[in-house]
Amino acid sequence: MSFRHFAVRSGVFALAAGLLATPVIVSAQLAEFPGRHLYERFGVEAIELFDLRGQFSGSTLVDVRPRAEFDVMRMRDAHHVNLHAPDFDERVRDLEAREGSPLVFYCNGRDSHRAYRAAARASDAGLDAVLAYDAGMNDWARSYPRFSRLFGEAVEDDDLIPDASFAARLLDGETFARRAQEDDSLLLDISGAGDEDDIALFGGRERVMPVNEPAALDDALRAAAADGDTLLIFDQHGQQVRWLQYRLRELGIEDERYYFLEGGMEAFYDEVMG
Repeated sequence: MSFRHFAVRSGVFALAAGLLATPVIVSAQLAEFPGRHLYERFGVEAIELFDLRGQFSGSTLVDVRPRAEFDVMRMRDAHHVNLHAPDFDERVRDLEAREGSPLVFYCNGRDSHRAYRAAARASDAGLDAVLAYDAGMNDWARSYPRFSRLFGEAVEDDDLIPDASFAARLLDGETFARRAQEDDSLLLDISGAGDEDDIALFGGRERVMPVNEPAALDDALRAAAADGDTLLIFDQHGQQVRWLQYRLRELGIEDERYYFLEGGMEAFYDEVMG
C-alpha cells in the first residue's frame, strides 16, 4: 500500500472515530451542564474553567448570585449584580463602560442557570461581548484558591470545607421529608428571591431566609440555632447550601444539628413528589 493510500485511509478512520466520539462528548456535556445547549440556541456562549483562568485579567467578572453567597465566597475582583436586581440592565451596561468587556457572568453553575440567564439578559440590554462561566464557584475555588476570596480574604487550601464534611450533612429526599415531620425540626428555605415556587414545599412551615441581606441572614441563623431544634435547610438545586455551611462555620454554628436537602427542591420533586 502506498503512503498516500495509507494516509487517506488513516484520515477516513480518524474522521469516523471523531464522528462516533462526538455524541459521547455532547452527551457528557449535557449531563454535566444540562442548560448549556439550551441557552446556546439563544446565542449564549459558555466559557470553560481553564479558558477563564487564561483570560482572567482581561475579563470583567460578574457574580449574579444572592448577596449573602457573594459575601461568603467569590472570584477575586468580581463585581456583584444580582440577577433579579430591578436595575440589572443599567448596572451591567455601566460595568461594561467602566471596566471593559467581555463581561463574564457566573453563579453556582451546573444545574443553576443564573449565569446563562444573566448573559442572555445582558445581550438583550445591548452588550456585545458576554460569556457565561457555568462550572460554578465551587469548582473555581478548589481549582484556583489564589483567585478566590472567602469573606473578602485570600483563600488558603485549608480554608475550604472538605467535600466529605459537606456530604456528611446531606439527607436524601425521603429522609429529609420524614425528619421535617418531627417536632424538634426547623425548616429553613434559602433558595432566594426569584427562585421560590408558588406552592410551599412543606406546607408553609418553612422559614424563608433573607439571603439578599447578609446581616439579616446572620441574625436569622443565630435565632434559628438558639431554638435548639434540628435545622433542616434547603435551596433550589443543592448548591447554595455549600456557601451557607461556610457562613454557619463563621457564626460558630457547627456543633448544632443541621442538615441539607441533597439536590435541593429540584431533586426532591423528582425523588419524592415525582
